[in-house]
Amino acid sequence: MKNATLFLSFFLVVGCNLSGSDGAGDFSPIALDQLWTDINQLATSQNCTDANDWTFTPVGSKPCGGPMTYIAYSKKIDETKFLELVQSYTELQADYNKRTGAGSDCAIVQRPSGVICENSKAVLVY
Repeated sequence: MKNATLFLSFFLVVGCNLSGSDGAGDFSPIALDQLWTDINQLATSQNCTDANDWTFTPVGSKPCGGPMTYIAYSKKIDETKFLELVQSYTELQADYNKRTGAGSDCAIVQRPSGVICENSKAVLVY
């Protein structure tokens, strides 16, 4: 979840700096924010009581390549819908990166080794 907080902070900073002349055309960072909200709502819609019912997926696109973060989600949700939202988000972010010439730290985001349940919440294990 720490990665998710950093991830959202990045978009708040970048989103606040966008203007109509930044080369993004009709791109709206609000669309990214809404998709991220939808993704998080689905991902956290189930209580985590059995880690075997959970998995994770990469989400987002860093300007240098690779995902921004990973997110845990329950296998009991509509996985197809969830993964479609994640794919849309990742593609929209990649497009944003290209259009705006966005930069990043180019650090490789570590892939989790699994998911555990703590206080009914899914926690990624590294």
